Amino acid sequence: MEIFFNIKDIFHAPRSALSLTKILTFFRAHFVSYFAYLIANYAALFFSGNTLISIWKSHGMYPYAYAHELNWYSSIIFWASVAYWLLAIYGTMCAVSKITLQELRGDYFYSIRDAHNFIEKNWYPLIFTPITILMILAFYVLSTSFFGLLSKIPLAGSLIISIPFLIYLLGAVFAAYTFYVLLISIIFTPTIIATTKEDTMGSVFISYMLAWRYPLQIIGYKLILTPIVFASQIFLIAMIGSGFKIMDLIFSNSFLMSDRFTAIFSTAASFAIPKKLLNTIFGSFSDNFYSFCIPNTYQKINGFDIISSFIIGFFIIMIALLCISYALSVFSTGSVYILNILMNRSGINFIDIKNKEDLISKAAEK
Repeated sequence: MEIFFNIKDIFHAPRSALSLTKILTFFRAHFVSYFAYLIANYAALFFSGNTLISIWKSHGMYPYAYAHELNWYSSIIFWASVAYWLLAIYGTMCAVSKITLQELRGDYFYSIRDAHNFIEKNWYPLIFTPITILMILAFYVLSTSFFGLLSKIPLAGSLIISIPFLIYLLGAVFAAYTFYVLLISIIFTPTIIATTKEDTMGSVFISYMLAWRYPLQIIGYKLILTPIVFASQIFLIAMIGSGFKIMDLIFSNSFLMSDRFTAIFSTAASFAIPKKLLNTIFGSFSDNFYSFCIPNTYQKINGFDIISSFIIGFFIIMIALLCISYALSVFSTGSVYILNILMNRSGINFIDIKNKEDLISKAAEK
């Protein structure tokens, strides 16, 4: 693939992200995290006095325990499941960024196992880079709060505020800047770790450097990438929906399963991808999608048809996780291209950098 080191590279993200290795890397994380979240939320609601039948009727396959009043240990179970899923996504973003980097270097045989091993060796800076920046911000808040308390001292309090006023102002500006750096760190740390193999302090430095040198470019590039991710997701869903429609037209034919298939498939879709959930994510687009692609019937099923609907529903959930995996793959791949553009403007092409020593030498030359 040709690299232009400009905005054109970002538009290559959907095609580059359509990689079985990248999608399966995210899918594996989502598969484990989803079922951990599902079990944890059912457990949290059950321990808070709800029956399993009532939980199923209210939430189905997408429970949200926090919408209910929970006791303290149920709240811990819920938030632990959410944190686990988010951390799994965050780590996988780094893994996919590493796979993308290896592809740009011409290594198309970099496997999911290789990416997983890379995360095991570099998880510490991945987690602690944003935490370190958050601690810097917290230190400012605590320091200013301390001097704010001193200002309540009679007579001398006003002098404590007035004399170092400019210092307070500079500190406030630095705090606003650090907050922006924190946002950049949260978004780019997986990409920074994957491409530079930096430790925590090195990743913190790069985050501050990016925020200082390219504040508007980062916002602009991300504003370009976001609709690309959304459009890619809609396109993939439209293709899958067309497949659903064709299957319904074939199997619901009177010479085949007729209305029986429509009833089975409609039941499976109703709990696997509820219409209310799609409306929340995609808005009015999902109404037309659901009406056209998902058959709707009030015919009841029983016996083996119920088992068949659960099996089909399971596969539909897996397809939904694959769609989410592709969207995150586009985002992670696009982030690598964005970072490559910005670093190239600083005179560093991390595609040609083989190790950390090369990065240090290149930076020293500049």
